[in-house]
Amino acid sequence: MRSTNKKFISALACASAMTALAIIDPVGVTKTHQVAQAATDTVPAKSAGVDVSSWQGKDLTQQAKSGAQFAVVKVSEGTNYQNPRAQSQVNSAEQNNMMPMGYHYTHFGDNSNQAVQEGNYAVNSAKSAGLQQGSYLAADWEQDPNNKTTGSIEDNTSAITSFMDTVHNGGYNPMLYSSESLLKNKVDTNKITEKYPNSLWVAKYKTNGREDNPDYNYFPSMDNVAIWQYTQNWRGQNVDGNVNVVPLSNKGNGASQNSSSNASTSTNTSNVNTSSQSSSQAPANPFINDNKTVDTSWVKQEGTFTTGGAINLRTGASTNSSVIAQLPANTKVKYDAYSTKGNYTWLRQPRANNQYGYLVGRANGQDWGTFKTNSVANEVTKPATNNNNVDKPAENTNKLAQNTAKLSQPVHNNTNTNVNSDWTKQNGVFVTGGEINLRTGASTNSSVIAQLPANTEVKYDAYRTEG
Repeated sequence: MRSTNKKFISALACASAMTALAIIDPVGVTKTHQVAQAATDTVPAKSAGVDVSSWQGKDLTQQAKSGAQFAVVKVSEGTNYQNPRAQSQVNSAEQNNMMPMGYHYTHFGDNSNQAVQEGNYAVNSAKSAGLQQGSYLAADWEQDPNNKTTGSIEDNTSAITSFMDTVHNGGYNPMLYSSESLLKNKVDTNKITEKYPNSLWVAKYKTNGREDNPDYNYFPSMDNVAIWQYTQNWRGQNVDGNVNVVPLSNKGNGASQNSSSNASTSTNTSNVNTSSQSSSQAPANPFINDNKTVDTSWVKQEGTFTTGGAINLRTGASTNSSVIAQLPANTKVKYDAYSTKGNYTWLRQPRANNQYGYLVGRANGQDWGTFKTNSVANEVTKPATNNNNVDKPAENTNKLAQNTAKLSQPVHNNTNTNVNSDWTKQNGVFVTGGEINLRTGASTNSSVIAQLPANTEVKYDAYRTEG
């Protein structure tokens, strides 16, 4: 990102471990880039996007033709600068079937009062640029002579939250942009994402040079990332390149659409929008058995939940519980009960040895995926306390081998069609018989993306036998 004085975020040179993503093909087959345009109000996960300011032109046609499906337009900076090209860039994005979003280059540092003023200014600037309410509007918080990032973590976080609250109350979906280093060392991102889940837009560059596509082995090792900015020279166009980790939607944030420019500074947490994690195809309310409770807090229901983005599977129904695995998007998880605790609705997944895994299916009224419910048994059971180390593979490896043996040789429906010579084309669904590693390549030496739990349904499009 650039301010009016061309200030850049420094590229980060050290590599980090990759978190599980919804943007790796399950069988490790690399797909060639295809230009695919999205509707202007929704963008599926792993879409390409750019962010632009007055340093770029008014016409974004070239970026759209190169594959960009969303554009984040700088609308303002501080309290006295508006991007003179913002309206043209928003219009061009819409005309090219790209989803427009906005960002504000901050000057408030750790000053909460100034953050509210800048939040109001950003809201008014976004409206002037023609950015519809309900769209994403990010705080670009980075080190700059006009933006102090050396304050305490508590003060920095309070100021950023004040800005995001003001943006939310103004009718937009707030996000936070910064470098991975600043977010990890100078901001309490846990506090921010408890209120605004999946609201982080993280800059982490593998190199200062040109990058056409993201290297997912270099993805920032952080939770609640919505967008990753991986280059400042995307496809040789001298524009920042991004990829969204979760589906994005500009369909409203639950705040009043008639908020004035003098938005209240009070915290609004009742209906904070998390549409970046939701699926537009999700049913309005999949939980239909509210009269059948499990120990007063769990409702018995059997169904299948398909993740809309990367979601943590945990040992307990709490964000403080240990992570078993990070499930990629489109992972199907069978659950047998749910419980609403605060802003989160948790799903309970039966696992081996009478243990359970837990994941969030809904936050603040927004679905994090899609639901398919089954008939529910009359009896109810109490979920067991899960204190075991379920990160380890199942101990009964012989049983695991027996369970998966019948799936080791897929039915050969299309054996005459090969993929890359040694891959046999076949579309199917594989159900894990135990915990199995999902990797970046077809080798046990390849990096692990996630450890898929037992009974996880994985769609595949080809197979190969080695050794």
